[in-house]
Amino acid sequence: MLKFALCPPETRGIPSEAVAAFERRLTERRVRMHGYLMLSGGELIAERYWPPYGPDVNHRMYSVTKSFTALAAGLLAGEGRIGLADPICEYFPDKLPPGGPHPWCAGMTVEDMLTMRTCHGSTTYKRYDGDWVESFFRVTPDHIPGTVFAYDTSASHVLAALTERLTGMEMLDYLRKNALDALGFSEGAYILKDPYGVSQGGTGLMCTLRDVARAAYLCLHGGRFEGRTLLPEAFVRRATANLVPTRLQSAEDERYGYGYFFWMPRKPGFVMYGMGGQLAVCFPEADFCLATMADTIGDPAALRLLYDSFYETVWPCLGLSGKAPAEGAASPPPPSGHFTFYENEPGWEWAELDTERRELRFETADGPAALRYGEDGYCGGQTFPGTAYPCECLGEQRDGHFFLHCYVTGEEQGHVSMDFAQKETGLGVRMSATGEPFFRRYRGFASAFST
Repeated sequence: MLKFALCPPETRGIPSEAVAAFERRLTERRVRMHGYLMLSGGELIAERYWPPYGPDVNHRMYSVTKSFTALAAGLLAGEGRIGLADPICEYFPDKLPPGGPHPWCAGMTVEDMLTMRTCHGSTTYKRYDGDWVESFFRVTPDHIPGTVFAYDTSASHVLAALTERLTGMEMLDYLRKNALDALGFSEGAYILKDPYGVSQGGTGLMCTLRDVARAAYLCLHGGRFEGRTLLPEAFVRRATANLVPTRLQSAEDERYGYGYFFWMPRKPGFVMYGMGGQLAVCFPEADFCLATMADTIGDPAALRLLYDSFYETVWPCLGLSGKAPAEGAASPPPPSGHFTFYENEPGWEWAELDTERRELRFETADGPAALRYGEDGYCGGQTFPGTAYPCECLGEQRDGHFFLHCYVTGEEQGHVSMDFAQKETGLGVRMSATGEPFFRRYRGFASAFST
């Protein structure tokens, strides 16, 4: 059992004043905290709760649940019950539409789901009147899976359903039996169910903050605890690695990459990340975890203030390098070539991405257009296609993806960002935009095939 004996932070080389400064900043910035703790080397060096919360009070952990679902998938894979390259449709023949699944859905793998590279641009059960799991297989896809990052809570929900289907147990009970009970996970924890009796594997975990810290500690140590392997080590290492770029996310602390239902923080490590300030921010090099529970829902700035308060006070005491998060494992070269878009998306008939000439050329209903980009700096001296707006563009090649950022300058302000990722002969594109109504066509997802 992982015991929580409170020790002075100085025993781990962290001044008490740094912890006190962290609390002061949270108070000064009016971040609505419900509790936090700091775990260093398995020792609890700081912990505080604000009434009515306490160390034994269950709290909704929202998307922290996804990380637990990833661990359940890792156990299934370790037992040989699933393969990460398995098409998910093979496990749910009863949920497929009568005419069979859409080809993009049929090609979606378990790993595509774990990395949030599904064929859906958002949570499907919020757009479907009926069975939450069934929605994943019946809502019309947005784009080719296995390409670009798109946050899709239904992916984690379906993997929770898969766990329960294959084991005959509730997902949390399966995790308890194989890993969590050995850590002393509280008996009163549970996961909320969807209307059809499936554990909400994307958002439903109700547990204590110490429970979250226990799971985080196990991940910090590659799934091993007191000499026992509770989770497949190779899976945990990959789950908490930077596998997929997330540069188009709107919040800064969501832009550093993604693993298997784990986010990457500003510094090398990994995060269990739930809406409203439910966090377990882990730094393996220092064997350190900051776990928090809060209510920042409705105040997007508050979550960044929570992070800032930590990085300004306690982080410098950890003695870490502070280098940018490591890139993911070896990845294919970024897409380059000629692509024909499905259904004339996004108003293009075809596009050619020429990374040698640093140019994106595309054919629209209004005629040919092009955007030139720089790699070391922005390339200006051009107008945005279809407008008279001057603009400047920057291109980035990263982790097998190509990113194009285009900013309008002059009397109007706005931007368009695009993420291109190729899978075999298919191309997925994710787009975000602000500013003039014209740029709305550059929002959402598109798919193409190589020609």
